[in-house]
Amino acid sequence: MKKTAISIAMLGTLSISQPLFASEIFPHMHAAHSTTPPLTKVLEKLSKTTKTQFFYSVSDLQDIMVDDKDVDYASLQHTMDYLKKNYPIEFTIQNNMVSVRRTSKKTERKNSIITSNIAKNDTVVNKEKKIDEVVLVGYGKQNKKDVSGSIASLGEKDLKSVASGNFGDMIAGKATGIQTTSANAGPGSSPSIRIRGIGTLTAGANPLIVVDGFPLTEGTNLNSIDPNSIASIDVLKDAASTAIYGSRGANGVILIQTKEGKKGKLEVTLDSYYGIQTRSDNEKFVNAYDMATFMKESRDNNYLSKGSNRSISDDTATRISKGATLRELVPDYLTPYLNRQPGLTSTDWYSTVLKPAAMSNTALNVLGGSDKTKYSFTGSYLNQKGILIGTDYEKYSGNINLATQITDQLKFGVSMTPSFSKGSLFDMVNGGRTYNLLQMATTMYPFFTPRDANGNLIISQQIKVNGPTDGALVENPVAVAEMTKRKYTLFKTFGNIFAELNFLKDFKYKVSAGGDYTSYDYNFFKPSTVGSYRTPADKDVASASRTEYITKNYLIENLLTYDKKIDYHTFNFILGQSYQDETSTQTTTLATGFPDNSIENISGGTSFKVDVNQYKWTLISYFTRFNYTYNSKYSLMASYRRDGSSRFGSNSKWGDFYALSLGWTISKETFFPENKWVDPLKLRFSLGTNGNNQIPNFGSLSLMEKENYVFGGILVPGYRSSTAASFDLSWEKSKSVNFGIDFSLFHKYLSVSADYYILNRNGLLLDVPIPQQSGYSTLLQNIGKIRNSGLEIQLSLKPIHVGDDFEYSSSFSFSTNKNKVLALANGQSQIVAGANNFAVTKVGGSIAEMYGYNILGIYKTQEQINNSPHIEGTQVGDYIMEDINGDGKIDADDKKSFGSGIPKYIMGFTHSFRYKNFDLSFTLYSELGRKIYNGDQVSITESGEGFGIATQNYFDNRYNPVSNPNGIYAMPNMNFSNNRKEARTSSIFFKNGDYVRLRSLRLAYNLPQSLISALKVKSLQIYFVGNNLLTFTSYKGQNLDATSESILTQGYDNGYYPVARVYSFGMNMKF
Repeated sequence: MKKTAISIAMLGTLSISQPLFASEIFPHMHAAHSTTPPLTKVLEKLSKTTKTQFFYSVSDLQDIMVDDKDVDYASLQHTMDYLKKNYPIEFTIQNNMVSVRRTSKKTERKNSIITSNIAKNDTVVNKEKKIDEVVLVGYGKQNKKDVSGSIASLGEKDLKSVASGNFGDMIAGKATGIQTTSANAGPGSSPSIRIRGIGTLTAGANPLIVVDGFPLTEGTNLNSIDPNSIASIDVLKDAASTAIYGSRGANGVILIQTKEGKKGKLEVTLDSYYGIQTRSDNEKFVNAYDMATFMKESRDNNYLSKGSNRSISDDTATRISKGATLRELVPDYLTPYLNRQPGLTSTDWYSTVLKPAAMSNTALNVLGGSDKTKYSFTGSYLNQKGILIGTDYEKYSGNINLATQITDQLKFGVSMTPSFSKGSLFDMVNGGRTYNLLQMATTMYPFFTPRDANGNLIISQQIKVNGPTDGALVENPVAVAEMTKRKYTLFKTFGNIFAELNFLKDFKYKVSAGGDYTSYDYNFFKPSTVGSYRTPADKDVASASRTEYITKNYLIENLLTYDKKIDYHTFNFILGQSYQDETSTQTTTLATGFPDNSIENISGGTSFKVDVNQYKWTLISYFTRFNYTYNSKYSLMASYRRDGSSRFGSNSKWGDFYALSLGWTISKETFFPENKWVDPLKLRFSLGTNGNNQIPNFGSLSLMEKENYVFGGILVPGYRSSTAASFDLSWEKSKSVNFGIDFSLFHKYLSVSADYYILNRNGLLLDVPIPQQSGYSTLLQNIGKIRNSGLEIQLSLKPIHVGDDFEYSSSFSFSTNKNKVLALANGQSQIVAGANNFAVTKVGGSIAEMYGYNILGIYKTQEQINNSPHIEGTQVGDYIMEDINGDGKIDADDKKSFGSGIPKYIMGFTHSFRYKNFDLSFTLYSELGRKIYNGDQVSITESGEGFGIATQNYFDNRYNPVSNPNGIYAMPNMNFSNNRKEARTSSIFFKNGDYVRLRSLRLAYNLPQSLISALKVKSLQIYFVGNNLLTFTSYKGQNLDATSESILTQGYDNGYYPVARVYSFGMNMKF
């Protein structure tokens, strides 16, 4: 699998390079008149007279000569309109910044002042030259060519290839150093984003998300940010870029800018699509006939292993007389299946609970403006049914951006992003075999059906039928989905308002106030008429719960900016202050004692338990940054931030964070040889510190918890101290170094950007053992250390044009990440965690390595067992375990690492084609060097125990001395020996999680103007979008993206919500 993926990557790289050599003829432009000034000089003069900043590529515009006798240098708009009309350029004006780029259009001037050396037989012509890009940095913007840190940038076009309600799904594979996974991919779920790996063990690992300058509260659901409103995303990866955010920057920072208005006529865009979601997993289970064979084998082998006077032909009465347990008896309902009687019930429960589901989305964007005021509004509606029955999601979201120039010096603006969502969900993490429908489906036998002949739900049938033989006692999952209530609503709005004052020519002062308000309400009700795990409906009771929380976050910031350009010297300096405060209250009410099922909420209960949790944190910050650039040749950035946080201990309330970065465009040096193959060439270096303040809000304090005690001979409620105070508790500290190089090849057709980083994180939060004489057993301290290092390479191919009808471009991203645990608590060498203790975080190793036994085969005779090291109680048909240390016994010392759930390599590969009115683009995404530990396969579907349904993979490859003597899986046996229990953590169950996935495919057709002119629209596009259409992997579990919420158990899959395959058709219309 790994070789296949790497081969695809190599082919992709070659395909990027191939068009570059398709023709050795490239466009070369020169000026025809030498008496007129070049356009670049006109723009420089206009910049000074109008106090406006211009962004353009000098090499792109330097050969355009302008007759400036009609240029009005006092009017920005008049001059730009004149230049656009008479010369091959386009421009956009936003916030006193003008971006200019060259076009290939014909001008209206009769005496063309631009000539071309292109041969007449040229078939490959570059139609446009890309302007210098502007990227978001903390508290400002910067010309990308002057950036010396590591920043990944994505535009609006990059976000159109995925049908999803959140931007996280849309950035996968589009930039280096970013891993996006959907461990629980239900409707409305928020994917996990990791930037440059994981650098913590117990604290939060989420990046800071900043929208229009407002830092969102930690753990914000990405669905609250409408992707239809996003104009650009910039991901800050190194310390030089993130240090300006201090104690919140260690996990990376994602800067999002929403769409802004622009001067001109009202522009309306309507986009709508409808799609179907289906399963994308490779999980296959046996039918009823194979299940009957499997169950009989497991119960027969259990029976035969308990004594020598037993026969496989013993009937139930005989077995009971010989002391057989319930799990040694063969259920009578298996007989017709074992006899292969045709036409019997064979329910595929997995396909019963996972059904094709519809989704649709409609978005409207309106923008426009005048010289003074610019506005943008986005509104959208998403309706998504889940492929897991009983799950759904609806979202209404919007974004408003308004900016007005009150005077020449004073500007006012507001940005607001409200959203309201509602839906139904299951607890896929803690629901178990009562409320996790996927885990229930793997223990529902195919001999039973969800409904009777009249279409009525069948309640508790399997629980009752399996009782006499102690089979799986699981309720009908369809009944649970339809009869329980699991509704939630979520309202969230965030945004800010600002006022900006320009004074003393080069100074700008900005004050902003923002807020983030979240209100959540979840209501659950289970009637007494439906059962639960091991409890039939007639013995069960009704229950209900309600969880509600309100979170309020507000921010006040003051920012002073100084911008100055003197000849080739450019200076930028900022000085800022920030205050952010968050409070939250959560109330959970459990209700029992329902007299009946008529009231389907907590109001119907007679007994209640109420839990209330509250928290508050405050962050005060002061920061500054200095940028200097000389002629885009040398660049320097230095920043400093000081944070004070209420989360930290009394002895460490404040933290200091710094960064320094340097850039050198070496190709601009006189000693650099002029050539047409490598230009430009830039070297980058950065170092800095930042922190991770995603630690417990009250972790530094001694907390109280409820505990009853005896007073006066009576048991009374009370409290006791549960944690020790940690006065020195602070943020997790990060120090990193980044080396980067950027260059372009073959007349700038191929751009290459590479970074190598080393990130050391110390002060990791760990519970450290302390003397019990203190009254406590552990103390939370900053003591652990981790190192992350990696290489990132981004290749981008400039659009290649063949004639007027065909265009091709592509990009390739490659990232590696290696983490190493350098230290844990004093005297602590490892942390063992997870189901069956499968995950070990050990000093000298990586996070959450999967440790277990190496399986060599199957014991086929008792003689084999007797003549080899083995675990006590090993039976014929059990696993042969390798004696790694050669000491003649099998124990924990023979376990070894088989890898971890964190990928070693991440690759993304995007192709874009245009032929006449057709557009085609697709993205391949790959993760390599990753393992998955599937808890459901370990305990049920591939354990061979015979308690739940078996996968087809296990059944076809199980050991059977007669029918399959070469099987690789242990023989079915309900007598679960010590060998089988220990083998739960072994090479058999540590699955290869490598994959290559066609993450997105978009095919669009732009209707010609001749067809749509009657509709009075600017453009009309119809398109097809497919997500996760193909996946190449050897993994046969539910969800390739599955992983645990805990960092210490990465790679754990246990019936989590699978990622869907999506087919959608849509329309985009602009008025």
